[in-house]
Amino acid sequence: MKRIPLDELERRCQKPDHRQVGNWMARHVSRPAALRITQVVARWGVSANMATVAAWALGIAATAALAWGTVWAWIIGAVALQLWYLLDHVDGQLARLHGTASLDGVQLDYLMHHTINLLVPLGAGWGVYRQLGEPLWMAAGLLWGVSLLMLTMHHDARYKAFVKRLKRLRGRLDVVGGGGGRPEPQPAVPRSPMRLIAWFARKACEMHVAINAIAVIALGQLITADVNLLAGRIYLAVIAPTAAATAAWTVFRSQQQGTAEREFAAWYRVPPQSELIFSDGWWIVQPAEDGQDGDGLEQESS
Repeated sequence: MKRIPLDELERRCQKPDHRQVGNWMARHVSRPAALRITQVVARWGVSANMATVAAWALGIAATAALAWGTVWAWIIGAVALQLWYLLDHVDGQLARLHGTASLDGVQLDYLMHHTINLLVPLGAGWGVYRQLGEPLWMAAGLLWGVSLLMLTMHHDARYKAFVKRLKRLRGRLDVVGGGGGRPEPQPAVPRSPMRLIAWFARKACEMHVAINAIAVIALGQLITADVNLLAGRIYLAVIAPTAAATAAWTVFRSQQQGTAEREFAAWYRVPPQSELIFSDGWWIVQPAEDGQDGDGLEQESS
């Protein structure tokens, strides 16, 4: 493959809304930088799945470095995590360039994310434990990792629940593209104190924030010769309960608001003059009583 100019590559590889949607780091740093890597590796025949696996390996290597528990190991881990995040954007760009975008590729990418979201906190906790010999730090890493996993799997579990219902459906539903929402720009920072606290907690749990925090901590430990990983301990002590509280609140609020039922009703609409009922283990689309138009209303109350 010939070397493709960056402007053409951007048109072919980037998402249509890549400058508006996503976090600040992705929009302004990672996506443009990843494009230059894509420009090089595309000529080598590297596939999107190969890029995903390479990113996966880098994330695991970063975890191992953090778990080693020395100042230089944390530096290596921090660098590997930055490269991991960069490669995580390359796979999608390659898929769009080669026209190989598929659900299987997206599934592989999600599996990689879930793995890294769990392993990185475990590695950080183990590294501090290895340095100090205090099991409490292993528990902090585990709490942080499981909480991140819950946050990232929350939506995935919802959509798996969608599929489970569809497998038990008799009848027809109309799929409304974007009914459950489309990618949108980041909302403005809230002004209310309580909402601002919740916003900060949620942001702190995002992986791009975590890897940048680890990079700053690793650099600080190197400059100050902090062999006891004091900065790492402070971060773990703060982020572990923050992530746990954020995950618990997210799941609780979703259950209270019936988010899954409402989003299902937004994506899958009952045809006019029909309703969706649950009977004998099946979800059945049937004519509405008295000729009423169901139009998804019954789904929200189910």
